[in-house]
Amino acid sequence: MPRSSPHFDDVTLGVLHAAARRANAAHRESNTAFLDQFIRDATGATHRLHSAQTYLRVLAGAGIERLPSAGTVQRAITRARLGVSGIPPAGDAMHPGMRAAEQQTLAQHVARVMALLSPDDSGRPAIDPPADAPFDAMDAYRRLQRLEGENRALRVRAEELTAMLMAARVALAEALSHHGHRERGGDGIRGRMSEAPGAETPGARDKPDKPGRSRYD
Repeated sequence: MPRSSPHFDDVTLGVLHAAARRANAAHRESNTAFLDQFIRDATGATHRLHSAQTYLRVLAGAGIERLPSAGTVQRAITRARLGVSGIPPAGDAMHPGMRAAEQQTLAQHVARVMALLSPDDSGRPAIDPPADAPFDAMDAYRRLQRLEGENRALRVRAEELTAMLMAARVALAEALSHHGHRERGGDGIRGRMSEAPGAETPGARDKPDKPGRSRYD
């Protein structure tokens, strides 16, 4: 059963409304930064992430006019869950976005996936980043999103090809069955003709008569 929407008490709801107004005032030109800050502050108040519809109801209750779509809010929730937001989490100003160990682990996983998908099957990425290049968490997130999209497209294509293969197999089986019936039918007709009374054996008319004798003697 789906979980019911949370019911915030008046104090918590007031804190959430204030967080929404602060984020709206600080980031009027960027919905991404606005949602990242709002969700971060809201998580600090409620100690958990909520659904996109819950956040949209809070924003509407706070009087925010530029309500984003549910999909945009869901992407912001995903960024918050992965910890790749460009806004430093509260109480962790020394590690913007992610801790160093988490960044390193994610970088290794992304590098491994990109290597496996290298176009020349060499096991190396198409473009090797410099060894001292800083890890870009948002770039890694975009790469993962792109790979997920390509994976979905490949799955759909594989299902289409499988369906086409099965249809071709059925058509081939029907063609072979029909061809076999025709051959067996032809053989039966020839057999019945050869067994009929007075029927000549194949090639009998082509045998030459013996020398000096008429076939009517």
